[in-house]
Amino acid sequence: MLSNNQERRRYFRITDQVSITYCVLGGGDTAVTGMNLSTPTTLFIQLENQINASLETLKMVQPQVHELFALFNRKINLAFSLDETLTEPVAEQQKRSQQVNISACGIAFPTNEQLQVNDRILLDMTLFPSNIGLKLVAVVIACDVLHEPVGEDGFIVRADFEGISSSEQEVLVQHVIKRQTQ
Repeated sequence: MLSNNQERRRYFRITDQVSITYCVLGGGDTAVTGMNLSTPTTLFIQLENQINASLETLKMVQPQVHELFALFNRKINLAFSLDETLTEPVAEQQKRSQQVNISACGIAFPTNEQLQVNDRILLDMTLFPSNIGLKLVAVVIACDVLHEPVGEDGFIVRADFEGISSSEQEVLVQHVIKRQTQ
């Protein structure tokens, strides 16, 4: 058992600005995990995250090769961004940039909706400044009233990521480390 003074977290947490939206998954969505979201955009994001994780490893070993692959990746991403047929329609709830508390295993963020403990939510996030997108399933572990609301947001949701892949977790670890050093 941990004493009150011992750290219980598995990963470092940071307060960061991200672009985020979420939706509550209904009972019929119980099979949804981060890896089962197979829209073309989601698959593209997952592939981009794997590429970025590999590029980070390559950066240490072969910086010049890393730079070349990073440039090719940016060029391909630019070409895809010009193709409007690859973009999905705008979701009901627009992504908005907001301050969150994030780690490789969970997130806390303000919202205008009170969620219930054990609600499963689908998070759609973009990390800055890398613009890496993540679609992750999370389980709400707490939703408390904010004593000082943030705009229209009167609640703070705390959630643990569920079914997160090792590559997605590595993206979050690398992001947290980079933001800590900044």
